[in-house]
Amino acid sequence: MITIENTNYEQRSHESRLYELEARLNVLEQSLESKADTKDVILKIDDLIKEKELITKSELNNFQKKMEAMLHAYQVKLLKWIVASGISSVAAIAAIIRIFV
Repeated sequence: MITIENTNYEQRSHESRLYELEARLNVLEQSLESKADTKDVILKIDDLIKEKELITKSELNNFQKKMEAMLHAYQVKLLKWIVASGISSVAAIAAIIRIFV
């Protein structure tokens, strides 16, 4: 009698544990179905970045390289203007000296 009661108790215990595990499995399956795959997540993040006008590190690096190139180009132009202004100033002074000498 005691062994039958123990086995019935064990069976009920196992059945309740099985029911609990099946319920957890169902919850996990539903959560996996509702989750988006990684491509969807990446696309959503890209959309959020574009909406908020944020930039990524690669975009920032590209922008920095462009700015450095533009700065270098402007420095070369400025140097050309300085040299040209110096030459024209020397020529103007030489012309004035020729006129009066």
